[in-house]
Amino acid sequence: MSMFAKLVERVSDNPVLFIFFRSLLESDFKAIRSVIRRDLALGGKLSSLDLACGPGAFADLFAGDDYVGVDLNARYIDYARRHRQGSFVVGDARAVELPDGRFDQILIFGLLHHLDDASVRSVLKESKRMLKPGGRILAIEDIPARSKLNVIGHLLHNIENGEHIRPSEEYRKLYAETLTVAREEVLRSGICDYYAAVLTP
Repeated sequence: MSMFAKLVERVSDNPVLFIFFRSLLESDFKAIRSVIRRDLALGGKLSSLDLACGPGAFADLFAGDDYVGVDLNARYIDYARRHRQGSFVVGDARAVELPDGRFDQILIFGLLHHLDDASVRSVLKESKRMLKPGGRILAIEDIPARSKLNVIGHLLHNIENGEHIRPSEEYRKLYAETLTVAREEVLRSGICDYYAAVLTP
């Protein structure tokens, strides 16, 4: 593993450094936040699940909602519990210990590109299980950098632990096995390109 790759790994495992550098590289997530505000109902006291919430970078958007964040990284959850509002649970997105039909809406940001196809299917089935009738999922995932001139974006994808970064059509195909793709778009957030999709049961 290169020295730079080791540095990225250390940053990724530290909640404070992760938030700082991702905010720096992605202009404080302005584009991502805009999509979340548009595609999810915020502040309406709905039940919202932030699956793979990390250190709770988007928890503030759900202020006033019945918000739950789940992440496998206990350090992230510990940080979120101390610095964010809402409930935070250490858990595996492939088998979440929360009841059926618990949530009106679910956010999945930056999780699925770390998982193989079988694990993605498990996450999607779990998400569908936890949705209330008429609920929706917003999935926002890394795609390969679209511009060859985006050298930093290509470099980060090569060294970070996102081993399953897919083109948007591959995500769409996986989603369609379990859910309906109601809306989709490709967007840029700082140096990163994403595929965003609203999914319904």
